[in-house]
Amino acid sequence: MHCTKYFILLCFLFISTGAWSQFQLKGRIVADATGTPLGAASVFLSNTSIGTTTDKEGNFSLWVPSGKYDLVASFVGYETYTRTISEALTDVLVVKLKPKAEELDEVVVGGYEKDGWKKWGSFFLRNFIGTSDWAADCQIKNYDVIRFRNNKKTRKLSAVALDQLVIENKALGYTVRYQLETFDYDFESDYLLYVGYPLFIPMEGNKNRQARWERRRQEAYTGSIMQFMRAVYRNRIREEGYEVRRLVKTPNEEKKRVRELYRTRVMKDGTISYKGFSEDSIDYYRTVLSQPNEISTFSPYTISGDSIAYGVDSLTAGLEFSNYLHIYYTKAAPPQSYQQLSQNNKKMMSELMLINGQPIQIRSNGNFYPPTNLLSMGYWAWSEKVANMLPFDYKPPPAAN
Repeated sequence: MHCTKYFILLCFLFISTGAWSQFQLKGRIVADATGTPLGAASVFLSNTSIGTTTDKEGNFSLWVPSGKYDLVASFVGYETYTRTISEALTDVLVVKLKPKAEELDEVVVGGYEKDGWKKWGSFFLRNFIGTSDWAADCQIKNYDVIRFRNNKKTRKLSAVALDQLVIENKALGYTVRYQLETFDYDFESDYLLYVGYPLFIPMEGNKNRQARWERRRQEAYTGSIMQFMRAVYRNRIREEGYEVRRLVKTPNEEKKRVRELYRTRVMKDGTISYKGFSEDSIDYYRTVLSQPNEISTFSPYTISGDSIAYGVDSLTAGLEFSNYLHIYYTKAAPPQSYQQLSQNNKKMMSELMLINGQPIQIRSNGNFYPPTNLLSMGYWAWSEKVANMLPFDYKPPPAAN
């Protein structure tokens, strides 16, 4: 549907005046059935560098900055707990973790492949870690906890992790503890979905190394979907270098017709019979078959943030649009590793689609929810991988923000 709501600047003003406030969150993690304290459980604010572990009595304490965050608690053999935190709690938070039902037995009985990493490890790394210049310096230290299932009937590959993934990103200077919840790849549609909760732990290093990491973090931030979402939240997409146009895609009916025509002329040996076709017709059909499956129609005008975003509450903006958004970042060229993939990759151009037409909610730090409602294509489909990932409490230099 067409978005007629207006972005409310109260969101930004509220964050500006209280950006440095924080509160202490205290809690205790126990097993749901028995109440037994779970020591050494992981507790963190997802997509940030803020986290801790519980003591032997299951207690923890975190300082939570102003804003909305997803609190994550996890322990091996138990289901992951999440809760949105936006204000101080009056009581100690008691988290009851539920056990996973015979997880290891299910891995064996459920058809996970015995040599899964040998078969699918490189594929997983390309689609999870990425193929950017920094991917080579980003390693999963405990990849042996990952299990794969390849469903040949549905042509879908799924992966699960029996424990948090420990990822060393020496390019950006983070150790990432990643609670992987979902990894699904559809070979039929070339659609990838992975969902998880990362905690970023900054690495230690000398001044030169810290300076190098900071430069690379700024490069990763420039033109990223995080920067775009922050710009949408603040109604500054044009000022920060984004040209956004509405995009409508319609099926290429002529290509469908030609495909069907060719299908009826397939010979037993697999060749196409051109009997009765003129040379001009053959050339025309081949031209049509080389066209994309969908025809894209772009709006001639760029749009502003207040035409697609609106205020939800004092901490949250909503993003809503129909069909697609075509987004071009004008202030930088994409990395050479992306440009070398295709002649069409000379610019940072991406497309966004709201799955099922459902809007998403954006927070001031660029986090958006639910992530499964947004499909990205183009540059962001390539770049938004773990090797380029930054925590949502990352603050770029003023000139880059």
